[in-house]
Amino acid sequence: MGHRSLGSTAIAIAAIGLTAALVASCATNDDATGESAPSPTPTDQPTAEASESPDPDTTLEPSEQPESLWRSALNATALMGSADIDAQLITNVEGFERITQGDGWVDITTGSGDITWIDDRSTTREVRSPTGHYLDLDGTWFSVAEGLPTTVAFEPLDGLAAPASVQVEGTEDVLGVATTKLTAELPADGSVMGFSSEETTVFDPMTGSLTATIWVDAKDRIVRVLREYSTDSLDGDFVEAVTLFVFSDFGVERPLDIPATAEAIPAPA
Repeated sequence: MGHRSLGSTAIAIAAIGLTAALVASCATNDDATGESAPSPTPTDQPTAEASESPDPDTTLEPSEQPESLWRSALNATALMGSADIDAQLITNVEGFERITQGDGWVDITTGSGDITWIDDRSTTREVRSPTGHYLDLDGTWFSVAEGLPTTVAFEPLDGLAAPASVQVEGTEDVLGVATTKLTAELPADGSVMGFSSEETTVFDPMTGSLTATIWVDAKDRIVRVLREYSTDSLDGDFVEAVTLFVFSDFGVERPLDIPATAEAIPAPA
């Protein structure tokens, strides 16, 4: 089976409107030139006595070094509490591709939240709280003992704390918000990419390469994060994954509806 870029797949899915927020997040600002018009030369006063007003800063040029900007954004976002999330998880293991779309909210600080997931087989609802983890399958709630592939969306900042080769890539609009775009290389870790336990038996998730792109708003909040991972399977076949999370409406109080009936029903193996 020919190799197809998962990044291209993610763009194609957004283009057909499966997640409206992801479509909106792809709009790009025109690059600001950052050049200032020369101040007029005073004609009636000696040059030494003239004073110039500072030109207004109309760009989003970061005042920090790229790595410092990355860490400031990570720290600020970790304290933001809850936010709406649009999520997209794509894995391709030896030619078998799996695409999952999610919509809901997460508490970035505590890892709690409520997300509804859609793939080519079913629609499920996943609820995570500090005291439990639950899954709604066809109207029946189950208690989940271990993490699911989709659970990575409840810890959306995992794996971003050790960036290398951080670069500022310019500015873009995300959901109508002006942002600064940064890219970095991360330590290889497939566990943050939404692979199933069955998929990870055919490759070593601690090998390969992992890169990330974040979009940071004027309040130092990460409003979009993209991870791209690739490695080889034990048989030498290609393995890759993409996760894309878009955040909005930070800090709004959201009720967490924990299903009491799920506490005594273990999730099916």
